[in-house]
Amino acid sequence: MKKIFLLSTFFLAATSLFAQAVQGKSYKIQFNQHKGDAVSHVSTVEEEAYLNGYLNNRTQFINRTSTTVKDILDNGDALLFTHYMTTQNTLSSTTGAHLSWGEEDSVEIKRKPNGQLYDSNNDGLPTVRSVPAFPSYEVRIGDSWTMEGLEVHDMKEVFNMNTSIEIPFTATYTLTGVETQDNNEILIIDVYYELFQDAYRQNLYRGSFYTGTVGYSKQKLYWDNTRGDLAFYEEEFQIKMLDTRGNSFVFHGMAHGEVTEYKSLNDDDNVKKLQETVDEMKLNDVSVKKGENGLTISIENIQFEPDSNVLLPSEKLKLQKLGEILKEFTNDLLITGHCAERGTVKARQRLSEERAESVAGFIKGMGIRDEYHIYTEGKGSTQPIATNATEEGRAKNRRVEITLMD
Repeated sequence: MKKIFLLSTFFLAATSLFAQAVQGKSYKIQFNQHKGDAVSHVSTVEEEAYLNGYLNNRTQFINRTSTTVKDILDNGDALLFTHYMTTQNTLSSTTGAHLSWGEEDSVEIKRKPNGQLYDSNNDGLPTVRSVPAFPSYEVRIGDSWTMEGLEVHDMKEVFNMNTSIEIPFTATYTLTGVETQDNNEILIIDVYYELFQDAYRQNLYRGSFYTGTVGYSKQKLYWDNTRGDLAFYEEEFQIKMLDTRGNSFVFHGMAHGEVTEYKSLNDDDNVKKLQETVDEMKLNDVSVKKGENGLTISIENIQFEPDSNVLLPSEKLKLQKLGEILKEFTNDLLITGHCAERGTVKARQRLSEERAESVAGFIKGMGIRDEYHIYTEGKGSTQPIATNATEEGRAKNRRVEITLMD
């Protein structure tokens, strides 16, 4: 017991000395921007939606963004291109129905070194703008500062509007602590802002039923000051929107996300290298190509049980071999299902989605990626690579593609 007490006393003393040393240090915080820089941001949102005080649904959003610095402007600002992929899983509290869908979008926007965003070419993205943002002066632990930001919400269908709702806010930041992780200096920053908008007059003119918003966001940011980018964040939020009929729509949730650097593999050298590996493994009907979202491994004539998403044993063996390739990389994975022209358009779309999910589930089961770093989509028969007039062509069109995402 005495030894434990002495060790504890020493630890507390050492911690106190460290805190005193850090307390007096000042920090210049800004984004470290270079042309060609690329980061991937994966966030998970657990949200509850209430209509007039009653729980309407619970939803999980998994958002994956990849951001590339396309250019550095003469004034030092960065021109960013961000690709968004969102997966939503909703459970209705009223009907018990489960709804799952995914969508993609992109935005080109400019960012000042202090984090303020401007000149978005997409009126709905990003949803939260200019968080985080930093002052021009150095700060110490305990210092606070305020910066302007903007939330943008696409509620056109709910409130009969023809534009997104824009809600400006003033965020308060406080530097609360410093940690060291892998020799990187991590600044811990608390962020809080409230939302308030009384928009009845301006929107009634356009025939809208939206009357205003109140809400808040409380965040804890872990800022990698060595790398000059966000490392991780946690958030609690609540948004309450009202309409002219007296209805209230409340969204409350928790979110967390991480930012990681990634390297694009989508070039001719990697296509050649991976194709040679596939050939050495003697994997039939497997080809490698450059794709829109990254380097893509295409499995043609993939075999499932008839009109189902149940993989045959031969295809599981093929995926196990491909798994050895996928383990060599850290990029997020996109699994895309394709069908030949058979059955209705709706049935083909559903089957392509189910087969993509089946392949993704098998890859997850092998421990190659977790659910936060693998995404699925179905394209039905909308992207054939061969004629559907012959069985050989239809076999090529029945495929699943695995993309190592940029």
